[in-house]
Amino acid sequence: MLHKSHISNIEIYSEEWHTHRLGRFTSSRIVALMGDTGLTKGSLSYIDQKAGEFVAGQNNSPEDEEIDDENTAWGVQYEPEALQVFGHSKGIKFIVVRKMIYAPDTQFSSTPDGIWMIESSLIKEDHVNVASIEVKCPRKYPRFMPLYRCNTPEQLRKYESRYYWQVLDQMDNCNSVVGFFMCYHPLFPKGKNMKVIEFRKIDLWDDFRKLQQRKQQALVKFQEAVAEFRI
Repeated sequence: MLHKSHISNIEIYSEEWHTHRLGRFTSSRIVALMGDTGLTKGSLSYIDQKAGEFVAGQNNSPEDEEIDDENTAWGVQYEPEALQVFGHSKGIKFIVVRKMIYAPDTQFSSTPDGIWMIESSLIKEDHVNVASIEVKCPRKYPRFMPLYRCNTPEQLRKYESRYYWQVLDQMDNCNSVVGFFMCYHPLFPKGKNMKVIEFRKIDLWDDFRKLQQRKQQALVKFQEAVAEFRI
């Protein structure tokens, strides 16, 4: 169940969105923490980046920014269409689109392309049962077609692990038991232009536990790094 107060009104790519990402580990980069045997040199670099943003109050790392090119523009253009197709296929009446999800007292955040509001909790009226939705709309055929051939979370992990861990972290931040990955291409024939992969937490528990352990390890290192520069 996701606490309703953790669903912000912050729009993706807005100035406020960039500001609130400062010092927070995000789902799109969480793969940096997921080395096979523990935190790697790349993990520590990512942690220092986030700690530096927290201390300095700004991001000076261009590679963290969205790449503004025709491929990114294509994805931004067709993601709303993809979500409409997804919603229609599932009979969904309402999807929260591209809002930052975060708890104010944590250093983690997500901005799923969509949040499926399944139902409110009958026990806690301030919580809602949700499923996260991550959409990829590759413009180039050699990027779309291999994604389309992935049918399971494990196949996606083998082909593009950053997408796999992105979905898991979105589910973790949303406290959801189900998440979805979708790839979509508007030029391909209907019925062959999208693939939806369902992630079920119960089937992926070992990786969720690994993710939570790495996030906790990263948080300890983050706090140590920030403390070094605290006046």
